[in-house]
Amino acid sequence: MKNGLGFEINQALVRIEKPVNDFAGVIKEYRKKKMLSIDSLAMRVGCSAAFMFRVEKGSRIIPLHMRVRILKKGLLWRDSEVEQYLVEIGEQNSR
Repeated sequence: MKNGLGFEINQALVRIEKPVNDFAGVIKEYRKKKMLSIDSLAMRVGCSAAFMFRVEKGSRIIPLHMRVRILKKGLLWRDSEVEQYLVEIGEQNSR
């Protein structure tokens, strides 16, 4: 018998794993889903539209502090989600 908690945990893990593996794709998918322009997302994050464009294209190495800022301010992630993302990034880098 499955409970709702297991489903929620699975969804949370998928949400965390996606940006670990494809940060740029997650940004673009979120922006399009929410019908945001690159300019408006950049404004929300507090960076230039040119930087956000390069992030979304995957043509820029994104410093960790900016990834956190994009997830928190741009994609409106909770602190606990960002913390789990950082754990996953750390585990991926140690492999």
